[in-house]
Amino acid sequence: MEFFIRHKAIVTLISSFIFCTVSLSVQSSTFTLSLEGLGSLFLMPFQKSYNFVQKGAQVMWAGFTELDDLREELNQAHVKLQEYEAATEDLTEIRKENERLRLLLGFNEKIVYKSIPAQIISKDPDNWFRTIVINKGSDDGIRPNMPVVAFTGEKKAVVGKIIEVRGSLSRVQPLISPTMKVGVRLQSSRYPGLMEGYSLNSGLCIVDYINKSAFLQKGDHVITSGQGGIFPPGLLVGTIEDSITMDSSAFKQALVRPLIDYNHVEEVFVILKIPDLDLIELIERH
Repeated sequence: MEFFIRHKAIVTLISSFIFCTVSLSVQSSTFTLSLEGLGSLFLMPFQKSYNFVQKGAQVMWAGFTELDDLREELNQAHVKLQEYEAATEDLTEIRKENERLRLLLGFNEKIVYKSIPAQIISKDPDNWFRTIVINKGSDDGIRPNMPVVAFTGEKKAVVGKIIEVRGSLSRVQPLISPTMKVGVRLQSSRYPGLMEGYSLNSGLCIVDYINKSAFLQKGDHVITSGQGGIFPPGLLVGTIEDSITMDSSAFKQALVRPLIDYNHVEEVFVILKIPDLDLIELIERH
């Protein structure tokens, strides 16, 4: 009796275990108890744990497999997206090129004189006055001293003149060249003047011999006068930036910014106007 009292907890645990075993072994009101039944009862919790772990591992493995498949699909989707983006960029560039060509065709119709479109294939932003080369030449009917124009928005403006011609290439002297001289006129007041490049790399021109009584306002347009034997009259040249008046001179001067932005111009038109060589030679002598 003392043994049971001392080991009361152990005895209670063993008694509970035997009671549960006997209760689970009863089937159809028949009491069955065997070693196999006891073993199965004892292993049952471990079997359930094993099955649970096994199913969890299977689910986890299936998840890894699906994740790899998703990664592969994502990579393929990225490849297709890049292909679509490249195709879209090509279509966008083609669309812009078509729009640009349609504009050029329309601009060509706006030029009164017959003209040839050309592309600038060489230019140096630091040396505009000597390095503008276009991809049309004597094979296309271009001759020295022919005017060159371009479009900025809807406005047609002077770029310069042809100074050297080869079979398929020509060199253009731009307005801002210090040795370039163009007969011009103030569009609003109609006063004439002579324009030339202001200074190297300034991007400006200067008009000299303007009557002192002429009113010069910033933003006023300057156009070609038609005098000089090269440029036809009425072509836009630029806008007035500032005026210069000297007491010692009988004339005013005007600083002019060309309408053409030489940093962005890509296409030009060579006007097939036969220059008056006699007049050009006479002017150059003086």
